[in-house]
Amino acid sequence: MKKILLLAAMLAIPMILSAQKYRSVELKPITKQGWKYFYDLKPVTSPVALEVPLLALQDDEINRYFKASKTWATVGAVITIVPFVYLISLPRNSYIDQSTFWWVFGGTIAAQLGCEVVKHAKLEKAIDRYNYLILQPSGRSLGLQLTWKFL
Repeated sequence: MKKILLLAAMLAIPMILSAQKYRSVELKPITKQGWKYFYDLKPVTSPVALEVPLLALQDDEINRYFKASKTWATVGAVITIVPFVYLISLPRNSYIDQSTFWWVFGGTIAAQLGCEVVKHAKLEKAIDRYNYLILQPSGRSLGLQLTWKFL
């Protein structure tokens, strides 16, 4: 009898511990000051942290703008390695033209800043659409809710 109880406990405990719990949370508006974002009046450390509430609405327009924002962030990150690639692509013991390096370096900074501006513009369009959808009055409900599961 003890062996059966022990076996049942050994099987039941992992199932109980791995049970998934769902939690519903009301979606809050996202505000912006400069390039800083706030969700529920709390500062967000990174614009990527807004992915959960933005994609929770499953709106095609929001998804497109948010994915474009992430793409521009990736392009900006890749562009920053161009001066390094320029330096390692030169033959050994060859003369490094300083003016060429500074043009490459300056162009990289300008391109990276341009990518940041476009990234924030796309993210701002996604946030505007998100705020419009959650603050839009409807006949039955006061707002939308987000549900996710904890592992």
